[in-house]
Amino acid sequence: MRDEAALPIAPEASAQGRRWSIWIDIEGFSTLWDRGNKAILGLRAAMEGIYQIGTRIYHADPDRLFAHQFGDGFIIVADFHEPQLDRCAAIAIALMRHVSGARPAIAEGAFADISGLWPMAIQAAAVRDGADDRVALGSGIMTLLPVMGTALIAANKLDAKNPVKGSILTVASANSARISSAFQRQDVATAKDVTIIDWVHTEHADIERMLMDAGVGRSAGDAEKAVRDYAVAEKPPFAWIDGTFSYNNIT
Repeated sequence: MRDEAALPIAPEASAQGRRWSIWIDIEGFSTLWDRGNKAILGLRAAMEGIYQIGTRIYHADPDRLFAHQFGDGFIIVADFHEPQLDRCAAIAIALMRHVSGARPAIAEGAFADISGLWPMAIQAAAVRDGADDRVALGSGIMTLLPVMGTALIAANKLDAKNPVKGSILTVASANSARISSAFQRQDVATAKDVTIIDWVHTEHADIERMLMDAGVGRSAGDAEKAVRDYAVAEKPPFAWIDGTFSYNNIT
């Protein structure tokens, strides 16, 4: 069983039972899918960035990370509750600077191994097949996701609540108070309690460390150039350009 198995999936009464999470996916993935291998390139970059951060920077207790793929996105979850969210925001920014067109949201919640809730026939098949992420369907296969929780649900709901289009980093306004002033941000006027962090221009030691020691991300100057180049090459809708440029102070 995974380490998450020790954590209950029921709603938590204390902050110590909640962990930060980053939901990151590729904006416009379905559109990019029709343009050769561009969607896969974005997914590969996200996968690579998460792997490098998790093996070169945050690889041991208590800083280790858990990451799980869901379709065209990943949920990244901390090992323990963290009162400050600078590390979380820095990871999200490093990944955004590594993956063109990414759109993450930061939230908190519980996350756990739910394989014990599967039907008994599936549990028995998993034991028989010696795997916790797939079982045989005769000569076919069923793939499984043995983890779930409010850490994923909350991040997805927060992203859906934000009406701003584009490559943006969303955090609940209540949680933005736990992120230091080094992270530039703006509240969303048309969405209550939603804040967007400027991932292009924010400077922080953790972002720099991930760039220098793990090769993940870009400098702020290169990040702005990458956004401009992406807008020219991919020709996203005006709403995408407006949201990305306005909330990341690109003029």
